[in-house]
This record gives sequence, structure tokens and C-alpha cells, in this order.
Amino acid sequence: MALVRCPIHGVPYNEENPRGCPACWLEREGGEQAQVMRELARVSQAIRRPADAPAPEPASGSPKEPLLRGSRPLTAPVTTPPRRPVAQPTSWERAQELLRRRPVPVIGLPLIAVLLGALILRSGPRFVAQPNPVPPAGEVLPLPIEPGMPMTAVFGILGVRSPQPHPESRLLERHAYGSDLAIDALDGVVYAISVLVPNRSWHGLRVGIPQREAEGALALMSPPQPVGEPVMPRADTLRGWVVYPSLEGRPRRTLKAEVRPPNGCYDVVVDIQPRAVGFVIEGDRRYAAVGPPGSTPEWVATRIQVHNRALAGPAGPAVC
Repeated sequence: MALVRCPIHGVPYNEENPRGCPACWLEREGGEQAQVMRELARVSQAIRRPADAPAPEPASGSPKEPLLRGSRPLTAPVTTPPRRPVAQPTSWERAQELLRRRPVPVIGLPLIAVLLGALILRSGPRFVAQPNPVPPAGEVLPLPIEPGMPMTAVFGILGVRSPQPHPESRLLERHAYGSDLAIDALDGVVYAISVLVPNRSWHGLRVGIPQREAEGALALMSPPQPVGEPVMPRADTLRGWVVYPSLEGRPRRTLKAEVRPPNGCYDVVVDIQPRAVGFVIEGDRRYAAVGPPGSTPEWVATRIQVHNRALAGPAGPAVC
């Protein structure tokens, strides 16, 4: 005998069965749904399927509950187990997995080198080439200002500047022409001249000339003589450079020439210091570097001051 499958319920049955599909027969007889299910279970258990035949799939719309015989379940309920949440890996875990998959020399060593280089540049001292005094930019112009000259004549040569309070004396008025050139006035005439700019010269003196040239220019006015004792602070060595705490903290020698009548009545004071070749920067500190260890620094003029000694003022009483 041959087995056929019900197109409605998907139940196999003997084609010689006069009732046909058991499920269809129960529906025609007015059976309840529970009876239909029990009959389906009985039929499915009674019919032996071949070992390699696949189990029939339940018809669409059939109940998902396990088939029952009487009140006892024939099989355990088949349910889909709940999916466990999968934790997503963090960025650090992904980086570690990448390092485990990739060889260390390919990724690890270049990364370490870059990090070390960045740390050295950020934390270690570094040298910046920046000479002081700076070389003159363009032509060096003479400064035709003399002690005792009326300020009206100075304004005609350099331009009018509003007076500012003097940082050291209340008697003087300061007229600043930039940050490196200042004219101090007393009673409407020039009392002092202060030159730190390298592109202005006064009677052959200029900021940045070597010490020997400065001594020669002073000698044309009067024999130069030292003022006080030389200031010689202790130098340090940092990143292969001899450094001092700042530009003002460099060693200093001061020379003075006293000019008296009939040639004039003024004093010329020149500061001589080692030329700075740059700065060594460490964090927020800037150290003035004068050269590598063992080298001889170049002593140059760093400031020129002229004081009028025909008037009593901060430089002393009148001497002419």
C-alpha cells in the first residue's frame, strides 16, 4: 500500500483508508481541535518513516505546542534558547588584538619610536638659533644726537614722541623710539641717550661690534676705563651648550670714557657681554647659550649710554 500526504494538514495516510486523512475526517465529524491534534500525534507515531527521510514540517498555522497523547507529552517542548548579550570589545582590547595578530617589529617598534620622539621633543631641552645682539638689518645710520641738544631739534630729526615716566628717575622724561632707542630729557634738553639697537651708531660705537672695536672708538674720545668689577656669573652646560639664566644674566664688563671741555661734557658707558648664539628652551625657561663647551665666546658691545654731565641728574652732580 502507498502513503499519501494530506495537502491541508500535511499528515501521511494510507490511500486505501476509506476515511482518508484522519484530521480531515475529524473535522467533518465535528471533532474538537484537541482530538484532531491527538489523532495527528497518533498517526505520526504509528507510521514508520525511512531512516533517511526528513521529518515532515508542520503546516502553516499549526500550533507550536508539543503533540499530546491523552494528557502526557510525547516529546519535550522545543524552544529557541535566549540569546546571551555579547560584550563589544573596547578600543584598547581591539588594539591588543591587532598587536597579537601583527608582528611587533611591523607595528610596535615604529609606534614606540614615534611616541618616544614626541616625548623627547615635548619634555627635553631644545636649542633655537637666535643670536643676540642680532646682526644689523640694512644700512647702519649714524645717530646725530648730542647731550645738551634741545628736544625740539631731536623731534625734528627722529620725530615727536610723547614723554613717558622714566623707570629710574622722576626728574627725567623718556621719549622712546621703539624698544631699543630712548632719549631722556631734563629741562627741555637731552640728558641721556640709550642705544640697544644694532642699526644705529653713535661716534663709531654700535651694538654688536667686538670689544676691541668698542675700546678703539672710546679711545678716540677719552682713554676708556673699567667701571666697577666685572660681573661673572657661573655658567651651566645644557644639551651641549654653555648657558646662562637669561640675556641679562650673561657676564658683563663695563667701560667708560669721560669727555670734558673743550670736546664736550658727557660720559659714555658701554656694556660688553658674550654674544649669545641662541636659546636652550626647557619647559618655560629660556637659557641664553653662548657656545659649545670649550669654545671662546665673542665679547661684543650690548648697550651704549651717554650722560650729560653739564647738568646735575641721576648720573651725578654737574662737573662742567
